[in-house]
Amino acid sequence: MKTDRKKVILVAEDEPILNEMYVEAFESLGYKTVGVYDGHQALAFAKENQVDFLVTDLKMPKMDGITLIEELRKIHPEIPPVLIITGFIDEANTLRAKELGALDLMTKPFDFDNVIGKIEKTFDQAS
Repeated sequence: MKTDRKKVILVAEDEPILNEMYVEAFESLGYKTVGVYDGHQALAFAKENQVDFLVTDLKMPKMDGITLIEELRKIHPEIPPVLIITGFIDEANTLRAKELGALDLMTKPFDFDNVIGKIEKTFDQAS
């Protein structure tokens, strides 16, 4: 039986302006969106709530995006699709993110339509 539950996007971004921009944009598309400011907050939310897609920064205080994905895997082996958006991409982080199953890594500044396209394509493929 199909439910009408809104897809939940969790945004982990320590820059308040970007965090708010993501939340407002995703909500305007009809997604339930929760914005948090570090990996610990993201992990706490994911422990208690369904998350259908994670958008995370790589470099954040307290817990970076790679560690967040590693910790999520311990809780939910089938983690949601993850999109990492960061200003700091290096080969080691790129490889580790791919090993952990991240959908993609995008650099800041980025094309927001591309971000939305990746999310919507992922949800379309899952339906």
